Amino acid sequence: MSEIKTAVDPFERAERGYRELAARRRAKELDVREFRAAVRRLAVTDSEGREWVLGPENGLWYRRDRDRWVEAEPPKRLVCPTCGHHNLGRHSFCVECGAKLVRPI
Repeated sequence: MSEIKTAVDPFERAERGYRELAARRRAKELDVREFRAAVRRLAVTDSEGREWVLGPENGLWYRRDRDRWVEAEPPKRLVCPTCGHHNLGRHSFCVECGAKLVRPI
């Protein structure tokens, strides 16, 4: 029986990393400067080339809009039930295997 490999959503991975860093900061394992630098390294570039970062103070997402950062929600992803690939919400079929994507109700 083969195991389905699930693609890792980069936004989910960054959010997990942020929660771990915030816990380390609360435990005083990281000072403010180390924490901010580590959060900056969690930056994500989406499939359309847009840059995203988590705000160190609040854990909210910000997207680069020309020369400034604006608070925004990252693109929603649909996980393919066949291959586990994370697809953008606007897709009806998996870009990896072509299977029909199931939309949550």
